[in-house]
Amino acid sequence: MLSHFRRFSPYAVRLVTVFVLYLAAGKLGLAAPFTSGNVSPFWPASGIALASVLLWGYRVWPAIASAAFLVNFWSPIPTQAALGIAVGNTSAALVGAFLLRRVGRLNLGLDRLRDVMALLTLGALISPIVAATIGTTTLSLAHVKAWSGVATALAVWWIGDAMGILIAAPLVLAAPEALILLRRSNTVELSTIFGGTLVTALLIFGPAPGYSVRDDVLAFAVFPFVMWAAIRFRLIGASLICFTIAMIAVWGTAHGKGPFVSHQPVHNAVLLQLFLAVLSISGLALSAVINERTRAESALRSLSGRLMRIQDDERRRLARELHDSSGQHLVALQMNLSALSRHISHPDADCSGLLLDCQQILNRVVKEIRTLSYLLHPPLLDETGLGSALQWYVDGLAQRSNVKIELHLPADLGRLSQELETAIFRIVQECLTNIHRHSGSATARISLAVQRDQLVVMVCDEGRGVRPELLGDPAASPSSFGVGIRGITERVRELGGRIRIKNATPGTIVKVVLPQQRRTPRLTMESSVGEKARHRGA
Repeated sequence: MLSHFRRFSPYAVRLVTVFVLYLAAGKLGLAAPFTSGNVSPFWPASGIALASVLLWGYRVWPAIASAAFLVNFWSPIPTQAALGIAVGNTSAALVGAFLLRRVGRLNLGLDRLRDVMALLTLGALISPIVAATIGTTTLSLAHVKAWSGVATALAVWWIGDAMGILIAAPLVLAAPEALILLRRSNTVELSTIFGGTLVTALLIFGPAPGYSVRDDVLAFAVFPFVMWAAIRFRLIGASLICFTIAMIAVWGTAHGKGPFVSHQPVHNAVLLQLFLAVLSISGLALSAVINERTRAESALRSLSGRLMRIQDDERRRLARELHDSSGQHLVALQMNLSALSRHISHPDADCSGLLLDCQQILNRVVKEIRTLSYLLHPPLLDETGLGSALQWYVDGLAQRSNVKIELHLPADLGRLSQELETAIFRIVQECLTNIHRHSGSATARISLAVQRDQLVVMVCDEGRGVRPELLGDPAASPSSFGVGIRGITERVRELGGRIRIKNATPGTIVKVVLPQQRRTPRLTMESSVGEKARHRGA
């Protein structure tokens, strides 16, 4: 019995929630004074019903049907008409959810443009036809005259339900994001958006004494707030702003205020509905496009990070191959040439010179391959850590390039994560290469500091500097930089850090801030085997 109650309890809670929300939205829709024969130009209850079925399944239909019946039963229309309207509204919600699930393959987050288009076509344009057809037919059979005739009532009902779906359904679907929005968002920005929306909408549609907007175009003064909310807060922001504007616009128009009161009632209702449609579709579409772009950028960054890791692994493999295979073969060839020179008893001058020349060429090749192997991936980076690898690289580059390089590292740096050590080494390597090739500076200074939980890497020179448009964040204009700086930027972004390029007067400063990640201790092979043996012995 108790287990049966536990299974039933969530379902009961959902039924009560849907019933209360639909009843409140229905009373709100019928509260507009220019509603005729229970046909409202804005019916948010249709959006509540459709979103409820999408979220919780077809089993919530009893709550929709009972709430729809009571909303109309408490209004001055016959009971038979209230029952028919309830059947139509419930059927429309079930048909809309079926179409969106089976045909539209709707993602409930509405984070794709195709989801917004599916909600518009299948949810807002097709499914309300069911409710409008059954409802107007029922009213006609009950001899309830709505608007100026059946055709007009059918059109107003259909578009009113469509507006309710476009405005109320996304708000319900995005409701779980509301708490996240309040926790993570800037309170000042949120207050500015909603405050600006309220003030602007009230100035356009509100009952300000001696003042009323009569130009239709001025209604779109609220449009920037919809765009702002969609850009910054995605679906939940756009939905809340559109719902707020819709409530004020419907109430103001119903009381003869605002730009949509200069024509016949039907004409005014159609203008209001088109206004709400433009606002809601624009906000939803912009929110979806930004979400798609964000996902694409995230996928691109993930791919870029993976390519960086593959590149580092390939460099490590090539360095090992050069050192262990090609390098060893060349060393063996050196030994053979030395042995050959000792076994030749009386070489002539030409042979002796040629043999000596071969040995010298081979010595240079061995040295270059060893240097190339170390530059690809210095073994010190894995064996002893970042500090030793940087010191080796700086000493070698200073010797080869005649650039005086200062390296300042914290004494207690310790070992960092492999990704972080590799990234810092590549950042310093690329910066020093650019200094040597492009800056013309005779000096360079590298410093690594630990500040709280962050690592700050600074590479400075005293060269000719960079163009003003290249200062700041390289990610803002990646096409202006070469492959090296773009590679650094991707590495920094992958690790959750930031990079800035500044003028040093003279010279340039590259500052990189990275979150600190210590290397996770790992057991060696011998200690692992010993640990297993101890466990077996125990």
